[in-house]
Amino acid sequence: MNLPDKKDLTPKTVLFYICVALLSLLALQIVLRMLPPAIFLFLMLAPPIFVLSDAQERRLSRPVLWATFTLFTNVFGLLVYLLVHPEAPAVNSCKSCGGILEDKFANCPWCGEKVERPLAKCPGCSEEVKPGWKFCPNCNCSLSRETTVKDHTDNSTASA
Repeated sequence: MNLPDKKDLTPKTVLFYICVALLSLLALQIVLRMLPPAIFLFLMLAPPIFVLSDAQERRLSRPVLWATFTLFTNVFGLLVYLLVHPEAPAVNSCKSCGGILEDKFANCPWCGEKVERPLAKCPGCSEEVKPGWKFCPNCNCSLSRETTVKDHTDNSTASA
């Protein structure tokens, strides 16, 4: 900060610097008086906003109701929500653009890319099985998540 020379200090510039200093102190006082209510408001609104966005992301049927419950009960409501909310459903996303895909889509509606479905094979009869199945519908072989994922990775490396 460059200070003016003594010869440039006229009563007008001195008065200007005093006004700037007083206005700065006034602005600081206003900010400091508003800070506690702003912090309080943030602490009151952060949990409901989080619950609303999380419930919408999980596609719950009534996200606004959960957010309203959390608004009135605050941290208690947040804890209740975190304890009872269902796990997020597995979301299929496009490898190209990251858009959300439904199971029935053959192509991405956002970028047009062909959707590649992970196909797992039964270790007993080598028929294709859907992810999440516990038993093969053809041979009644027990399917584990690790087996179907391992078989899928083996198939994808063999086809590459």
